[in-house]
Amino acid sequence: MSFWEPHRALCFSIKISRSILLHFKETIGTGIKGIFSAAMRILLSHGYFLSIDPREQKIMRPYPPLGLLYISAWLELHGVSNKVLDSTFMKVEKWKITVAAEQPEILALYVNLMTKIQLIRLIKWVKQTLPQTKIILGGPDITYNIRDYLATGADFVIIGEGEQSMLELIEALEGEEVLLDVPGIAYLDTSGDLIKTAPREKIRDLDILPIPAREKIQLGDYLDTWKVHHGASSISISTQRGCPYTCKWCSTAVYGQSYRRRSPTHVVRELLHLEKLYTPDHYWFVDDVFTVSHKWLHQFSKALAEGGLSISFE
Repeated sequence: MSFWEPHRALCFSIKISRSILLHFKETIGTGIKGIFSAAMRILLSHGYFLSIDPREQKIMRPYPPLGLLYISAWLELHGVSNKVLDSTFMKVEKWKITVAAEQPEILALYVNLMTKIQLIRLIKWVKQTLPQTKIILGGPDITYNIRDYLATGADFVIIGEGEQSMLELIEALEGEEVLLDVPGIAYLDTSGDLIKTAPREKIRDLDILPIPAREKIQLGDYLDTWKVHHGASSISISTQRGCPYTCKWCSTAVYGQSYRRRSPTHVVRELLHLEKLYTPDHYWFVDDVFTVSHKWLHQFSKALAEGGLSISFE
């Protein structure tokens, strides 16, 4: 059995279970609160547009939103269908047209320091155009600006790692959980008071995470852009979370001052998967402190050799 088959099997079984529950609802009605709620229309996106970024247009080194793709894959693994709208190569108006056509019940948006101004504009547009859509924000800029983002029109913000909090928040919105019982989120109550739930415990074993759902975006656009402008295609990949340093603008705000790493074997399996599907010329390891552990690097080198891989990376 391949590495990916257990994940597919688990996802399939959960989806079957949800389908059975939905059928049961149609048969006997809604006797138990929330358990039989219909699947929501969920859209994940972000606020970065290459078309309005003159600096990046000169550099042309775009990478896809890995964080969103991790969350998308985690939701699918647990039987929650979702779509990803990658804005990188879109015009703003096209983004609006697409969101309006999708009419998502939940719109989850990634925000950072670079995209916050554009994202606030998009939030206000969504609230005017699709007032019933629940907006959920996540990303490194959230942690230190919770109330400000909620004041712009966001319904919920996720503080820290997003996979588990996003899944449980969706379940709460479907009526299966209580909002106050979902760690790692914040929102305003009906009186406008800030409600901040207990901190989310960090994922200790990163090997439980599925690979990012790159198949949900046009990854070829990134590969082609790199090939045209730099002569080699490139894919981003993450091997660890957390950092021992204290910069407020980077991933520490999401992953905390911790050092958690995927096993070298797990990383190599993803690389083999990417080689099979995309055959990139180059990899970029997005980790804040890729070289912090010499022991891990030696194990990674050994795992690469055992997998028959020789890669170019930075």
